[in-house]
Amino acid sequence: MEGRIFLSPQSKSANVRTYLSQIGTKKDLERTKLILKDGLRIQFHCDDAADDGTPEDLLFEGTVHFDADKKSWYALLDPESFHHRSEALRGKG
Repeated sequence: MEGRIFLSPQSKSANVRTYLSQIGTKKDLERTKLILKDGLRIQFHCDDAADDGTPEDLLFEGTVHFDADKKSWYALLDPESFHHRSEALRGKG
């Protein structure tokens, strides 16, 4: 999906680490050739559905950081950035 990176969020809270270890995330990082840097703000997406079951992508942003102990990148998500693709298309996101 465009330049967004797939990520299935663990939580919409700001202080929860969501590690960038999911297969779809790794594939998108490879596809986009994005070079991760501590503090980099990234646009993410994941599969979701509307109340009636219609597929509806969830779009959101977060900043990436490196966990030296786990030797792995993670994102801290911006809870204010969560919206559905249809909202963005209507100019509300």
